Amino acid sequence: MRFGFRSYFKSLHRQTLAPLKFILNSFFFLLSKVNPMAGNQGAPPSDDPPPFDPLEPSNPVSYPLKTLEELESRSYFDSFHFPFNKASVKLPPDAANELPKRPRLLVCHDMAGGYLDDKWIQGGNNPDAYAIWHWYLIDVFVYFSHSLVTLPPPCWTNTAHKHGVKVLGTFIMEWDEGKLLANKLLSSKNSAQMYAERLSELAFALGFDGWLVNMEVSLDVGQIPNLKEFVSHLTQSMHSLVPGSLVIWYDSITIDGKLSWQNQLNEKNKPFFDISDGIFVNYTWQENYPKHSAEVAGDRKFDVYMGIDVFGRNTYGGGQWRLAVLTIDYNWDQM
Repeated sequence: MRFGFRSYFKSLHRQTLAPLKFILNSFFFLLSKVNPMAGNQGAPPSDDPPPFDPLEPSNPVSYPLKTLEELESRSYFDSFHFPFNKASVKLPPDAANELPKRPRLLVCHDMAGGYLDDKWIQGGNNPDAYAIWHWYLIDVFVYFSHSLVTLPPPCWTNTAHKHGVKVLGTFIMEWDEGKLLANKLLSSKNSAQMYAERLSELAFALGFDGWLVNMEVSLDVGQIPNLKEFVSHLTQSMHSLVPGSLVIWYDSITIDGKLSWQNQLNEKNKPFFDISDGIFVNYTWQENYPKHSAEVAGDRKFDVYMGIDVFGRNTYGGGQWRLAVLTIDYNWDQM
């Protein structure tokens, strides 16, 4: 009988044992309060929360990946929080296909670093938490943070999908740390392909629709072939796993390795546009840049997304919602 119980427990998946582990941890915590000998003697009290351990049961949360080691090792799939982060609403069949050939609106959620009230998967207590009310105007929603791999909380994916809107996570490298990460990512063609496949696996497993790729670092020109391999392989692997998915390139690094925002589609960033599903142009463009970008894009002009800063920072026309109205009224069909 002992052997039978042992075999039974060994056959259980770690996710099945997680609630039992949580109960036992809670029991020993309460025991330590009743019997001080069960706890740490002489330890000073601390108001600091313990470091976040994704393997430990807790209130389920959404969180990003901050290292390439986390991405490469697939450690996220062992997290206690992983099953809670799966989106439960799929795109309607008509919205799951390629985007329509018309002017489109992409909304990038850059909200105070992300993972605020929306990180609480089972609901929060702030009735004034940021929300979007006009989903019918939106084609693509990007959940953004400055962490290496930003995974959209399922509340956003579920809501967007209900309204037929595709949802993208963000892969970003920036500053000095980003340069070191890029060196590892682009160390070889195989490395570039491997990390692209890891990102595709995450999107497929969590039920969102692709990635915004933001490489805001300078590179040696010799690294550009592997960067192109990364973008191309990510696009292909996403399309294979999630038909109708998107990989969108952010206007940052150029084909010669310089971190130089072009604010338009041109010969310096078009090679990345050609191997992805679109480009998100930096928001400091000038009046004639949309027309020039459309001319360069040719029959893919609707895959060019001109950035608009809602705070109005260095944006033509002052940015904010006023420019959004002007852009929607712009006659793209005659470009």
